[in-house]
Amino acid sequence: MKKVKTTPKSIRSYKNLIPDELYGQILDLTKKLKGSRVIFINSTCKGGGVAEILQSEIPLLNDLGINAVWYNIEAEPEFWDVTKSIHNALQGNGRIVITKNMRKVFERFNALNTHDLKRESWDYLYIHDPQPVALPYFLDGEVDNAIWRCHIHVSRVNRQVWEYIKRYLGDYDSCVFSLKEFVPSDIPIKKRFIIPPAIDPLTPKNIKMDKMKARRVLDKMNIDTRRPIISQVSRFDPWKDPVGVIKAFEVAKQKLPDIQLVMAGSLASDDPEGERIYKELKAFSAKAKDIKILKGLSEEQVNALQTVSNVVVQKSIKEGFGLTVAEAMYKETPVIGGNVGGIKLQIIDGKNGFLVDNYMQCGKRMVDLLEDTQLRLGMGRMGKEVASKYFLLPRLIRDELLLFNKFSYSKENLVKSNILF
Repeated sequence: MKKVKTTPKSIRSYKNLIPDELYGQILDLTKKLKGSRVIFINSTCKGGGVAEILQSEIPLLNDLGINAVWYNIEAEPEFWDVTKSIHNALQGNGRIVITKNMRKVFERFNALNTHDLKRESWDYLYIHDPQPVALPYFLDGEVDNAIWRCHIHVSRVNRQVWEYIKRYLGDYDSCVFSLKEFVPSDIPIKKRFIIPPAIDPLTPKNIKMDKMKARRVLDKMNIDTRRPIISQVSRFDPWKDPVGVIKAFEVAKQKLPDIQLVMAGSLASDDPEGERIYKELKAFSAKAKDIKILKGLSEEQVNALQTVSNVVVQKSIKEGFGLTVAEAMYKETPVIGGNVGGIKLQIIDGKNGFLVDNYMQCGKRMVDLLEDTQLRLGMGRMGKEVASKYFLLPRLIRDELLLFNKFSYSKENLVKSNILF
């Protein structure tokens, strides 16, 4: 395994962005946890929402007096091919079959990654997503206070693959999901928590950027800021429905010929599918008018794009949460999202954005927002309010502290929260 370094942060920096009550809860919940050692494990430190969250959460927990450390598992490309198939199967791809050879690859690299863990000690072992899920199993029962955090949309799983993954869950004390509807009824873990993800408002991606500066950033990227911009920022992944976004844009462009589409994506080391999809979209956009496909944007460039865009789209087919929805809302940019998973948790249809079921609806909503300035601005303001109240990092820190405290507090003594059920 590889230890991940993070940049120090201070919880005080967030005090003016959150209610006093929330700040007080964070400090109170930390009292019994000072000095506790929490090991976080996931698959990558770059690309994707989990890595972004941990880059901010780990240093804040350390600032609060908790000894939080972060490791990435290490593996060969064949492992990432297998885990991408597992990910797709758990999100509902029924065509995938996990073979004997795939199981061998998955188990071999999980077992290899326990070598470093066997020399470690912890109060809480916090494992994210399916890639490292088998680590406790290969620690031969030498595991206390293990937590499995599932970030993906698992409301309709591929049963064969789920039955395989489920065999490794018996070694966990607790599990965490983003939505209650994602918790499988047959999961063999009794302690279940609901903790939605959150964005860090003080990163270069989310800190407030002046619109003039944002336009200058986009000008350098050869994006025409004089014309309406529709954008989607996401991994290059079929579940994000990039083809559907392009089709919706083409519907809207029939009525509003001056509009342009920017699709910006990231490539994560644990996602071998991303490069192929990027190349396919790039080839398609070369033949299309007013469509840009970009990768490798800096956080400042993403901030500028979400700030200047007239409309942000997140037209996912499946979505565990969708941090880009909260990011755009926090910048007062209205969002059109797929009517699925974690997007439904963030968007109240017709209030702070629109939920859509197909590309025709999406195209129509693009037109509605671009033609009605008051509607667009009003939804943007409401989106900022929702993101600020529910989806900023300190709320996530509070909920994680509640999770850790459940090992030492009685259920009745927990600070009131909607995460325990």
